[in-house]
Amino acid sequence: MGILNRVKIIKLDSYLIIALISGFIFCLYGIHWGRVEEWNPDQMVFKGNLSWGEIFSSPSDFLKPPFHTYFNFILSYIPLKFIEKIFRLSQNSLTSGSVMLIWSRIISASLFLGTIFLNFQINKRFFGLFSARIITLIFATSSGFIVYSHFLTADIPLIFWMILSFYFIQSIYLQGKISNYLLAGFFTGIATATKYNGLSIGIGIVLAHILSFNELAWKKIIFSKKLILSLLTVVIGFLIGNPFALINYRQFVSDFLYNYITTPIYNGEITGTNYLTFFSIYIREIVGLPSLIIISLAILYSLYLTFTSKDNKRIKSVLLILTVFIIYYYKFADFPRLETRFVLPIVPFWLMLSGPFWNQIKSNKAAISVILVIIISYNTVCSLYVGKRFLDDPRMVAQEWVKANIPQLSLIENTAYIPTWNRLSGVKLKSRNMPFISGRGKLFEQNLTNRFKKDSWIIKRWRESQKSDQNINFYSQEELANRKPEYIAINSLYYERFFKNDNLKILYPEINQFFTKLISEKYPYKRIFDQESKTPPIWAYPQNIDFLHNRTIIFKGKDS
Repeated sequence: MGILNRVKIIKLDSYLIIALISGFIFCLYGIHWGRVEEWNPDQMVFKGNLSWGEIFSSPSDFLKPPFHTYFNFILSYIPLKFIEKIFRLSQNSLTSGSVMLIWSRIISASLFLGTIFLNFQINKRFFGLFSARIITLIFATSSGFIVYSHFLTADIPLIFWMILSFYFIQSIYLQGKISNYLLAGFFTGIATATKYNGLSIGIGIVLAHILSFNELAWKKIIFSKKLILSLLTVVIGFLIGNPFALINYRQFVSDFLYNYITTPIYNGEITGTNYLTFFSIYIREIVGLPSLIIISLAILYSLYLTFTSKDNKRIKSVLLILTVFIIYYYKFADFPRLETRFVLPIVPFWLMLSGPFWNQIKSNKAAISVILVIIISYNTVCSLYVGKRFLDDPRMVAQEWVKANIPQLSLIENTAYIPTWNRLSGVKLKSRNMPFISGRGKLFEQNLTNRFKKDSWIIKRWRESQKSDQNINFYSQEELANRKPEYIAINSLYYERFFKNDNLKILYPEINQFFTKLISEKYPYKRIFDQESKTPPIWAYPQNIDFLHNRTIIFKGKDS
């Protein structure tokens, strides 16, 4: 009865319901971006050929852990395939294309709603109902999170598993039951099998364990069976989510270390840190400027209230959240290269730190009303604008244009980030992809050879991953004349790197020259389609959305 009563209380909380409904509406707007495919190259759902044999065999690499691929396969592909067979639908009518795409995004949106729910519960147990309502409303409407709900990457799932793990970490501190230790460890392992930075939440297990003691009895703390079992279940959870890491452990270790070394410098940056921009750029991109300013001030005041009070429970609660945040911040802000998605998982914890402030001013209804109107109204407008930006992607227009204007069986060459034309109903082209040259091959090798010996394993590993540079001759007028494609489709997400990056201009002059002449119509091809994403207004956030702002150009041979 106790559990049933708690569920009833949760259902009756109107603020939580508003947060959940709002978050879901924002997730739905623009959900069919791509129509039949996912355009974020970091996606983890459509990996290879969707089949039992393909999915549940050893991954080609362990640069990204595969748990979300398994998770989505079980919750989307299997039930959709079952429906196909039950109703005798044509093969892959549901398990490929728009149905699979939208259903997978609904799964991602559901994980986001689960995160909102858990966020509410954690804040309620730490700081009370009032603070939980305020923080949850801000979290649910922040458009930086809405962006990632549109992607089939592991980012939203990672946040869900980290917050779920933290819910049980909180229970270790509050209750100390063995079940809390086991579940906290298990879900930390699952978070790590979703994305490697999920392991960072594991520090909370140790700290919550220490804080659960009223006195520092170090022998009891260190040699606690509960703690040891919890840490063991981290490993168990990880191996359940990524079993081939054990079966193919040599490749796993090699890929993990390679990823660990190269991620902070992946774009060629080898110096610098992001301790200030972590807040001024990246958290701002996730929660917006009003929230950044108000929450930052609220956190400072919360820390003052907490550490000048004699409320031992509040001090320990804030200390638990603060330690998780600071350790994550210290590790990732030290990266020369930082991405919004790296910062995303820790922002819910940053929001939690404002809890004591909201309790302190809850009697001041006028101040609370003004703050909420400013933040929630602004977040709502920006979250709706995020959906519009996805729907206005030039590639969405290009899909319809190609379907209506390019004859069947025409030969078309495509750069990366161009739609897969033949996945569209009624389109059948002879499609050929240009070799993808990231630009990191020469650029990154220079940086690595300055840091490592030329015969080191990391240099050899890097060279193996950059074999595409061998296809650089593809980008020449002579080769183009030999191939004679009737149409060429290019996207700025690929070619602009060879224009805007001065180092790449020097290292890859052939590619720069190829696209410069193609766009200026110095080759025997003319532009027949040319659209670019609109620049977002200066007031909107986030300003930059991964793999969204682009220019799509389609050329036709002048002799075709």
